Amino acid sequence: MTTEPMRIAVTGRGTVSPHGVGVQKFWDALIHNKSAVRPTDDPALTALSPVVAPAADFDATQFLPQKIVKDSARFTHMALVAAMEAVQDAGLGTDGGASWRPETDADRIGVFMGTTFGSVRSFDDAAADLVLQRTSRAEPRLVSKSIPNAPAASMAIRYGVQGPVLTYSTACASSANSLGEALMWLRSGEIDLALAGGTDCLFAPTLLAGLRASGALAIHGPDDRSTWSRPFDQNRAGMVMGEGAAVLVLEPLERAVARGARIYAEFVGYGTTNDAFHQIAPHPEGTGAGLAIRKALRSARLNPSDIGYINAHATSTKAGDDAEIHALRDVFGEALDHIAVSSIKGSIGHSLGASGAVESLACIEALHTGWLPPNLHCDNPEPGAPARLLRHGAAQERVQYALSNSFGFGGQNGVIIWKAAD
Repeated sequence: MTTEPMRIAVTGRGTVSPHGVGVQKFWDALIHNKSAVRPTDDPALTALSPVVAPAADFDATQFLPQKIVKDSARFTHMALVAAMEAVQDAGLGTDGGASWRPETDADRIGVFMGTTFGSVRSFDDAAADLVLQRTSRAEPRLVSKSIPNAPAASMAIRYGVQGPVLTYSTACASSANSLGEALMWLRSGEIDLALAGGTDCLFAPTLLAGLRASGALAIHGPDDRSTWSRPFDQNRAGMVMGEGAAVLVLEPLERAVARGARIYAEFVGYGTTNDAFHQIAPHPEGTGAGLAIRKALRSARLNPSDIGYINAHATSTKAGDDAEIHALRDVFGEALDHIAVSSIKGSIGHSLGASGAVESLACIEALHTGWLPPNLHCDNPEPGAPARLLRHGAAQERVQYALSNSFGFGGQNGVIIWKAAD
């Protein structure tokens, strides 16, 4: 006799995205077909990436104390602001933590965050100052503000978290893995509450130069530059760099019900694998990705036909989108023709390590609101692309299960499944 896994609820959501601060701005823009992709206006980046999808209106000083802003980098600022919204949304406190009421011991709370490199721009700027001899020393906070675990550590300090505070750096699968690991820690019974998600801000010359050299970035496209992120389109030319953060409050369903929390969705499945194929290119047949999807389905005790919506990873690269099509066809077979599919990267670009969390938020909102977000700018779908690719706008449709794919350099794969709240 098998034991039913502990049911885990989403009780709080928060985000900073290219569409603004807050879940409502993010979601309204998505379902109204808005693109945050724009021409690059940073002189240090223009020659490397003609378009980006920044959180252009985000000003950390509007939300955080000046000392925190000074002593930390942008990817930490975004994580803290997303966490503030999530904590308040979950009914666990207001004022960004001043009235934090977790209702459990500090060592039974965890923070799980995904990111890729940390604050590369901080290192770039410091290196430029040293090489050009504008200064002979680095700032004392350079390392502590730039290391990948800075956002998780800052969240732990802000909320007094003394349980596991862990950072996952698995390329574009980083925050899918951070969410999945939070699920496993909760189900283990070691913690009662988790703040989990991801954050990334990688508008840095070295990072963009490297991505451009690898052929991953879109460096040409239609006259309308807001359409350069074109998931699954035959004329796609590469990814558009975005930025952002998303944080979710996760807790056992029984605990959430007992404290009268609003439940947005349940976290029911997680699968992670590696292609074991190449440092940059995905396996052309999508074998590792398909295996991760199967593991997530098995974790959730679901059949492929149970899934009602798939949030595809689809970054708008030729190899990546093709490999994902192969994986979806292999796992879902004929059932894929009846499942709604979209990649929201046509709207917000690719936020790399934050993408799994941001796109899981889109799945949760889809389940909660009954609207499925569109796949923008796909005028000529790649042969074999899902039949129900939502390329003509958002669809009003109630589904019970939503699946989110995240695949990254190094062959990293993370797949998450969410269930509509009862």
